[in-house]
Amino acid sequence: MAISAKSAPSHLAIVFDNGVDEKGKAKKKTKSYSSVKSAATNENMHAVAKVLIGLQSNTALEILRKDESELREA
Repeated sequence: MAISAKSAPSHLAIVFDNGVDEKGKAKKKTKSYSSVKSAATNENMHAVAKVLIGLQSNTALEILRKDESELREA
């Protein structure tokens, strides 16, 4: 049985420094943006992330692109 993959919309996630907890361990907070066109280039997604980071008060630690595919029987 053949299986095909259909691209699903991508997600953009930005991980921020969110201080430290009572034990001194670093805390992180992730903001996710869904339904990004899978055809969007890495450069475009990075540029958008930088603009969004500029609107935040916390320091950004990571910019992540998450791509998914739907698997179907052909």
